Amino acid sequence: MLKIGEFSQLGQVSIRTLRHYDEIDLLHPKLVDEESGYRYYSVRQLEVLAQIVLLRELKFSLKEIKSLIQQDSKIFTATLLKKDREIEKEIQQDRYRQQQIHQMIQRMQHTGKFQVTIKMIPAFSVVSLRKKIKSFYHEGLLWEEFKALLKKQTIAFPAEPNQNLTIFHDKEYLEEGVEVEAAIISNAKVAEPLQVRQLPKLDHAAVMYVEGNYHQIPEVYQSFARWLDAHPEFRMVKATRQICHVGPEHTNNPEEYLTELQIPLISLTLTQREDLSSN
Repeated sequence: MLKIGEFSQLGQVSIRTLRHYDEIDLLHPKLVDEESGYRYYSVRQLEVLAQIVLLRELKFSLKEIKSLIQQDSKIFTATLLKKDREIEKEIQQDRYRQQQIHQMIQRMQHTGKFQVTIKMIPAFSVVSLRKKIKSFYHEGLLWEEFKALLKKQTIAFPAEPNQNLTIFHDKEYLEEGVEVEAAIISNAKVAEPLQVRQLPKLDHAAVMYVEGNYHQIPEVYQSFARWLDAHPEFRMVKATRQICHVGPEHTNNPEEYLTELQIPLISLTLTQREDLSSN
């Protein structure tokens, strides 16, 4: 038997906390001397105390702990495994937050990293598959479907990486239900759901190259926004094009990706700019 002070020291829990656990019927002393009032605990109760301490660290309430330590070991184990999954989910969320912090630091340290070049893009024909997909993260599935349809219709996928592009048609950023078009430069005859169409000439397009993984894309658009603010003679229009020069089909290392963004622009006259400013 251990005196309460000894039990407190071995269990690394204060005497005040042990008395509180006794009062709420969570952990009673094994024996209380009737004459002296001294509390005694058994060595085996240290294991129960260790469980209580762990459950407290796992953010279980005292009421939940009281119920748990009275449960069958299978129920106790199942509860701990459930908590383990919840903690793993929290860890993943924290890792994502860390990535966001690192990316923000990089953006602050590399302002102006992405250069904007104005180019004229000639008109050309494409074979494409255009549809709404669940989210931007599902673009890869769209390309898989597109390539399967091309193969089924005996249309060769271009060997040159700059002969395929993605076109984003939504006027705003959407969390889900995004309208995306996967396309290759070609004028081959096709059957639905594939289509052949002529992409119009772009007299002015802001062209930006992104070296590395796709997580940088939001940073690229922010850099373009700063450029646009400094060049009021231009205004962006919809249907941004994204050309994959080096992507998942060419390398397993995302840091080796090379992506070209083409953002269509219109040139504003001085009068149009003044009208926009007044509005």
